[in-house]
Amino acid sequence: MFFKFIFSLILFASSLFAEVLDVSKAFVLSPSIDEQGAEIKFKFGENIYLYKDSFEVKLGEEKINSLLNMPKSENTGEYEIYPKDFSLFIPLNLVKEHLKNGSARLNLSYQGCAKNGICYRPQTKIYDIFEKFGKFSIIAFEKEQKDETNPEFTELSEDQSIANELSSKNFFISLATFFGYGLLLSLTPCVFPMIPILSSIIVSKGGSLNAKKGFLLSLVYVVAMSLAYALAGVGASLLGFGIAGALQNIYVLGAFAAIFVILSFSMFGFYDIKLPSKFENMISKKSQNSSGLIGVFIMGFASALIVSPCVAAPLAGALLYIAQSGDAIYGGIMLFVMGLGMGAPLLVIGLSSGKLLPRPGGWMDEVKKLFGFLMLIMAVWILARVLGVFFELLGYGVIGVFAAIYLGAFEAANSGWAKFKKALCVLVFIYSLMLIIGAFLGSKDAFSPLSGLNLAKNESELNFKQARNLNELNEMIKSSSKPVLVDFYADWCASCKEIEHITFKDAGVKNALANFTLIRINVTSGGAQNDEMLRNFGLIDPPALLLFKGGEEQKSLRTIGFINAKNFLAKLEKIFK
Repeated sequence: MFFKFIFSLILFASSLFAEVLDVSKAFVLSPSIDEQGAEIKFKFGENIYLYKDSFEVKLGEEKINSLLNMPKSENTGEYEIYPKDFSLFIPLNLVKEHLKNGSARLNLSYQGCAKNGICYRPQTKIYDIFEKFGKFSIIAFEKEQKDETNPEFTELSEDQSIANELSSKNFFISLATFFGYGLLLSLTPCVFPMIPILSSIIVSKGGSLNAKKGFLLSLVYVVAMSLAYALAGVGASLLGFGIAGALQNIYVLGAFAAIFVILSFSMFGFYDIKLPSKFENMISKKSQNSSGLIGVFIMGFASALIVSPCVAAPLAGALLYIAQSGDAIYGGIMLFVMGLGMGAPLLVIGLSSGKLLPRPGGWMDEVKKLFGFLMLIMAVWILARVLGVFFELLGYGVIGVFAAIYLGAFEAANSGWAKFKKALCVLVFIYSLMLIIGAFLGSKDAFSPLSGLNLAKNESELNFKQARNLNELNEMIKSSSKPVLVDFYADWCASCKEIEHITFKDAGVKNALANFTLIRINVTSGGAQNDEMLRNFGLIDPPALLLFKGGEEQKSLRTIGFINAKNFLAKLEKIFK
């Protein structure tokens, strides 16, 4: 029944969106001009209409709707629309009043929908009207030409470009595109924490697992994860704040960490986690070989929201599309498909459970112990988002010491494999001691546990100013005599940490940022002030890097998600061109 429901949902969505018109076919504009004036003919696709309230005509900087003979609108009971083709006429005398250096710019803004409920994101068409030797001509201004010398030109950021593509592409092309985005996101730190969780679930099944059941467990986990991304994304876009980010507090994270601790102790054999026999028998009768799927589904759903709250450009683009168009169903389906792409590598883990793993035996007990420690590490990693880096390093170190001793660091070793295993455990023991010492030395990075020994101040360290509210942030941006970098950051954001420890550590990036005013917005704890700053820039959750020049954001240079040093340097260099 579960898979029939998923199949029916996708089939229903396909029937809804299979015939959605491309935006270029939904609204066809034809400009012309003669000695009387300029005329723009609007031709709609079948069952397409425009909202009257969103229709705006500007000459230069002046809105001229009230000066024109506007088409007749129709009242639907909720709003006024233009339901059929029309022509818009702009008298030549009016054009002449707005000529500057022999040209005037005509700007048309509008938004429309199809009668089946699908809405297109707001559209803008720009035309340049030229006068030469008393004769007039009108030419469409194409943003694709990238005329960067023109002050009206605005290059789009990556997330805005994805939102535009989503509104204009065919439904099935969008499905394939977002599945591809998901595959790319599966290579980011957002998905890595899912691997030990799912692996632990599979390993806990022990010898009763085969390839078919392993794949089924993984599929349920991935579908739940995808559903969580879709629902959270739709909710975030419509409500205007990140649901995943809102869950990053000590109560929710503490509860989830406690689950990992409970699961880890079951891996060590202290107890077995089972449903009461009455319920287990009932489930077994109704669905043979499927007991435990509900728990896997819940774990997959919760993991997506709590363990890996990440925002990258594809996800941000889909959220932006939903926020701009209000089309939650279409955007939600794209997010669901993207989640399936992100979970594709996890399906391989499930499928391999019966094919690649050795036959059941004593080795399974050792693997269970290993995954028990991994679950404890996950608990520390989650709580470190609110308890800080000292707790993180100390927790990893203590768990590492126990794991090394538990797995045989100081036991006798006779065979070659036993000696190799012992050597690995000793190395883990030494590294764990370094983590514990590093925590008390004030080290900030688990990969450089003894960096706190370097007491000399690193002059090349980046010095970020903190902005506590929107007014303070705006004042800091406007008063800066240098370009400005605004970094939206959170301790629970894996990609933020990656930018911090990889991109910002690059020598070239440090040298370039020496010419910038650096501002950091730490949204770890949430709050109304932080939410206001995120919403002001159209953001849902971190990471986001915004670049400003002369007090204005260079939106084409906006970065959502992780960016490597080379690509980030290229964006920084554009600021000075």
